Amino acid sequence: MHVNEFIDAGYGRDKYARWMFSHFRLPAVLRLDFDEFMREHKLFCDYGGQTWRCTGASRLGDVWLASDFEQDTGYDRRVDVEDCSNWRAAP
Repeated sequence: MHVNEFIDAGYGRDKYARWMFSHFRLPAVLRLDFDEFMREHKLFCDYGGQTWRCTGASRLGDVWLASDFEQDTGYDRRVDVEDCSNWRAAP
């Protein structure tokens, strides 16, 4: 599933994750305007039996996971959004 479908088709579910993904998918110029506010907001999920920090989502539809919870950019894995679960604001 493309992350945009996750955002648009998830009405009433995974609200925090959908809000964060909406931010991740903004054009870079617009996203920069909100980065200061968004620094305090982090997104975590379960993937492959572990907890990961989600650091972004690509225009290709995958999501970016980092094993380091303090990592703000970059990723260790790029995975399908449907392979993740238990979306939350804290590990």
